[in-house]
Formats: sequence, C-alpha cells, structure tokens
Amino acid sequence: MKQVLVKGGTVSIESVPPPTVAPGHILVRVRRSLISSGTESGYVSSGGTASFVMKKAQDPLNIEKVKRKIASVGVKGTLDVIKNKLFEYQVPGYSTAGEILAVGDGVQGFREGDLVACSGVGYACHAEYNLVPHQLVTPIPDNVSMEEAAFVTLGAIALQGLRQAQPTLGETMVVSGLGLIGQLAVQLAKAAGCHVIGCDPVESKRELALSLGAEATCTPDALSETVGEWTGGHGADAVIVCAAAKGSEVTNQAIDVCRQKGRVSVIGAVGLQLQRESLYLKEIDFRLSCSYGPGRYQANYEEKGLDYPIGYVRWTEGRNMAEFLRLVARGAVQVKPLISTTQPVDQAQAAYDTVLAGDGTAIAALIDYGDEEACIEYIEREWNIVITNPAPKSKVGVSVIGAGGFASQYHLPSLKKIPGTSIACIVNRTGGKAKQAAQKFGALNCSTDFQDALTCEETDAVVIATRHNLHAEITLAALEAGKHVFVEKPMAMTVADCDRICALAAEKELLVSVGFNRRFSPFAQTGKTALQSVQGPKNILYRCNAGALPADHWSLDPEEGGGRILGEGVHFFDLCCWLMDADPVAITAERINSQTVNTVAEDNCTTVLRFADGSTATIVYTALGHPSMGKERIEAFGGGGGWILDDFRSIELHGLPGASASGRTEQKGQFGVLENFIHAIQGKAGLDITAAHGRRATAIACEVLAQLRGNTGANA
Repeated sequence: MKQVLVKGGTVSIESVPPPTVAPGHILVRVRRSLISSGTESGYVSSGGTASFVMKKAQDPLNIEKVKRKIASVGVKGTLDVIKNKLFEYQVPGYSTAGEILAVGDGVQGFREGDLVACSGVGYACHAEYNLVPHQLVTPIPDNVSMEEAAFVTLGAIALQGLRQAQPTLGETMVVSGLGLIGQLAVQLAKAAGCHVIGCDPVESKRELALSLGAEATCTPDALSETVGEWTGGHGADAVIVCAAAKGSEVTNQAIDVCRQKGRVSVIGAVGLQLQRESLYLKEIDFRLSCSYGPGRYQANYEEKGLDYPIGYVRWTEGRNMAEFLRLVARGAVQVKPLISTTQPVDQAQAAYDTVLAGDGTAIAALIDYGDEEACIEYIEREWNIVITNPAPKSKVGVSVIGAGGFASQYHLPSLKKIPGTSIACIVNRTGGKAKQAAQKFGALNCSTDFQDALTCEETDAVVIATRHNLHAEITLAALEAGKHVFVEKPMAMTVADCDRICALAAEKELLVSVGFNRRFSPFAQTGKTALQSVQGPKNILYRCNAGALPADHWSLDPEEGGGRILGEGVHFFDLCCWLMDADPVAITAERINSQTVNTVAEDNCTTVLRFADGSTATIVYTALGHPSMGKERIEAFGGGGGWILDDFRSIELHGLPGASASGRTEQKGQFGVLENFIHAIQGKAGLDITAAHGRRATAIACEVLAQLRGNTGANA
C-alpha cells in the first residue's frame, strides 16, 4: 500500500506492507485524510534535513536523553542511536475517513462495508489502509461526505475545548487563534448560542471566521478594545485559546480580556507563565483541554476498548467524535470552506507545501486515496519485496518479528555481523517501520503479519522481539512451522505455556533459545570462572536499581507485559542460577509496604534463591533509587574471596583466580547470545540457553509474584 512517511523532516510516499486485522481493531480502507496546518508541522521542516536536525537538537528533553545515553553506551553508541532516531520514518496523520474492510474479534457495532471516521496518532495515518482500535472509530452519518468526515479528529479537539469553557446561551466568547481548530471552535461556539469574537493577525483568517459565524474579529493588538466594545466593558465570559506560541503573551491576554470569574480554555500549545495578579483578582477558571476528550492517552480506553459509563463521563473522545459529525450533518458546522487544497496521495508533498506555506493563509489540506474498491494488493496479501535476489541456501535465513528499539539496536545489527546468516523477513505491526528496517538491514522481505515470516521459504529460524504477551503464541506457531526460535525474555508469561513450548520443541527436534544475554558478558563469564574454583557454598547479592516507570507503561500491564519481575527480573534469576550451575531448591520473596511509597510494590522487592549445596542468591529489585547510582551491581562471595561486577562495565576480583577488567561501555552480551543460537543451528556449538532455562526463569518469577501478592496484614 502507499503511505505518506516523513524522514529527516522530508515527506516521502512509500510502498509498505498493509496492516493485518487484529482483535479489538478495525481495518479501514482510507478514502480521505486530513493534514492540519498546526500539529503536523512538527514532522516536516521547510529547511530540509539540516533544519529538522537542529530543531530536534534544541529540544531540552532530547538533550537530557542524550546525556543519559552517553553514560550508558558511550559516545559512539549514542551517535548511532541518534542517527537511527533522526532518520527513521515518522508516521504523520491522525484524522481519516473510509470504509471498513474487516472487523477484528471482540468488536461490536461495526461491520464490513460501514463508512467510518477514524482518529489517533499512529492509527489514523496518511495511508491507503489503517488498523484502528474500535474506540477511535465512529460511523459517518448518511449526509456527511468523506471530505467532511476526515475532519473528525480536529472537530473533536475543538469540541472538547469548548466543553472546557462551559458555554451558556447568550454569552460572549473569544476564540484566540483562527487556524483550523479556531475556525471549528468559532462555529461550535455559535452553535452553542454564544456571541463569538475571533482574533488572529492574518486578515484572510479573520474574514473566513466572519463568514462562518463570528460576529466580530480583530487583530491581537485590538482584542482588548474590541471585547470592551462588545461587552459594555465587562469583558468576555470565556476565551478559547487555539493559537500556538512559545511565549505566554497570548495566554495572559486571554486572562486580561475575561470578565470577573470568567473562564479560559487552552487548546493550543502556548506558554503558561501566567501573571498571577489578573488571574487572582478576577478568580479566573483556567483550564487546559486534553485533545479529543476523556479517554485520550488512556490505553484501557483506546487500545483495550474499555468505555466510560455514560452516566459518569458524558462526553468521551469517542462521543465527541460522533457529536461533531452530527453537527456537520445538520449544517451547524461547515468544514468544506476550510479545505485549502485536495491532492492525490502521490502528490502529498504538494498538500504539505500548501498548509505549511509561510504566509499562514492556508487552513487544511486533504489527501485523496481514491474511491475505488479495495486494491488487490491487500486482498492477496502481497509482500513488499526489498531485495529480489534470494540468499544462498548455505546461509541460515533468520526472520525477525518485532522491529522495535531493542531489535533495531542489537538483534538486527548482530545478524548482519554473524557469518553465514541472512535476514529473510522483518515483521512489525506498522508497515513503515518494517519497510525501513528491511531496507536498512538488507532483508529479503518485510511484512506486518508474522505468519508471512513463517511461510517464507528462506526462513530457517525466527527471532521474536515483540511485547511479552505474544511470545508464547509466536514461538508455538514458529515451532509448528518447523523453525528454530530465539525469543526475547520472558519465554512465556505462564509456566503452562513454557511447558507447551518445551514439549513441542522436543517433539519437532528444534532449537529454542531465550535472550538471557547477560551470560555472554565477558565480565559475567570471568566471574563464573572464578566462582567455579570455590569449594563450598557461595553467596551472591544482585542489586538492580531499575528506576520508576510511568504507571501506564505497557510492561506494567498484567496482560501485555506481566509486570517488571516477569518482564525483567527473569534476567537476574537466570544469571544467578547460571553462576551457581544449579536450580534453586527454595524461593522466598518480600516486598515493600506499598501504602507508604508512591510506586508499584512489586517493583521493590527482595528475592532469595536457595540452592542444594547451601548457596544463596539475593536479588534486590528497586524502583526507588537514583540513576547516578548505576543500574546493576553484583557481589559474589565464597572460599575466602569474592568479586564485584559493576553495571557490566567492570569486574574486580579479590582472592579468586583471574584478572580484574573494565571497559568504557556496558558489555551485556547481546551479540554473543544471538551468535551462540546461530552457531548451534549451524552445528558449530552447543546451545547454551535452552527452552528449559526459559521455563526455569518464568517459574521462579511466577513463584515470586505469587508470594508477593499473597502477603497480607502489615506487609500488604
């Protein structure tokens, strides 16, 4: 399919694999998509790549990220990451209209052939096909065209901003900033029975607002005088700020022109250095409007489909979308006058050029994907062939499923370096990322469906780097297809799934390895060799200063990520068992009192593994520390000696055979673990990490979680 992508601030139209239908989602054949003159300017740079790079470099958040990355992987590693991030495809677009092609499991109220409008960054993209969570899809009324329905997202944003201003019949409302959202806000405020004053420095935008229902317009310099004239000197009842400005002048002006106990609703990206005196003396009700409305940025609502009961949340983002289209249907809001240009998808650059023109007169542009039936490319699920020459059969063909940050930084570069290996297919949920990764790393194919990798003739093995909940499903499918498997940790989220994987791998006589890369760190291997010289019990202390995660991070989701102990703790359980060369015979776990700390209790726990020879390993996992303390530190004791491994950068040996060593960057063995997997397939080495090891780590994690969740009383 054709998709508009942005790379280095420049628009390109690429042929990428179309998405596949998924549970809870709707597959839409897009007819029109909307380019907003405001939001999407962040993707595109009029000065080309150099200007785009400078814009990113000046962002304070990016500066802090770079500092942390240098501390972790060094200057060269950081430069590689920056280069990848700056020049990876970005996916613009968040407001579309089209026809339903397929409905995923669990979706109710929609059927194939329905005409719908769609919202959402990363979902309602500028592409011929979109896979959209059903909460971000709403039916198009009969008398609303595709062109009009494509405004749904911007309409919902304007409507939510108006709701935050709480308009009542007969009030005077100022709309500051008459871009796309401002023009919609003018009409919505008029429909709510308000007298509307529009404010913008561009004359053509003021004239457009007058034609759409504003009773008066003015420049920012004349706003105070105009509001005074129209309100008898009392001030506006409310102001909706739709402008975009780095400074706070627009925001403070909105406060100044309000009456006593007036209201300000901020939609646009403006400065918030507020002047307290006016805000305080007038007792202004100052509100920020969050995008489309309640539910926005909430994974439970948008991705999992859990709606808010209407009795408690009357206007969610989905209901705002539907209401906006109803207002368009009855003529209360006009959007066709806002269309500055419509271009076919092949001419998307011209559409961007129009709305991002320096004179600021353009309002919105539409991309037209045609009204023909669904193209044969999707129906037949054709692949996107990146390289036409097949790999020599003497090579191990590896398909990588999941092209996210970890796979792109470690697995894919490693596969390129391992002799006798070729990349058969790269699979990712989004076609643009799959296509770019395939081009960069020389894959034969790219797809959005992991089944394509399994049916690919060139695939001998798969590397699975998806989110945790998909590990077991894809591993079992790959084994059934006769493919060797390297799966990132955890191998599976339940012991039962691990047992199924172990049994099927044995039945099919296929290799399964797990991404416990720390075993291949040269520092860890030095430490193990030293411990093997010790007679009698050993004592290990493994401290992980993990840092806190946002509460809505996917890895904390019990269904998708399983939590940090299952998602990351398995690394440490596996390494301790490997250092001891044994399975634990007893496991005990305790956690902090979550009532006294504002964090997830399971992120702060201590696990003790006891082994048959009397050895113990204590794993302290905490999210309460400071990043300057480093992340991982291991201390091992035994036979009158010991060693300290610090963040996989160094090891100090004391009273044990071997030499202390250090490196400039972390050495966590990401290359070695994958190399061992490939060498095992080639018959050059034994498989060091097996499905049995994956099962052991998951079993320990599940037992730890059972104990942590079973604690009650004082420890609850």
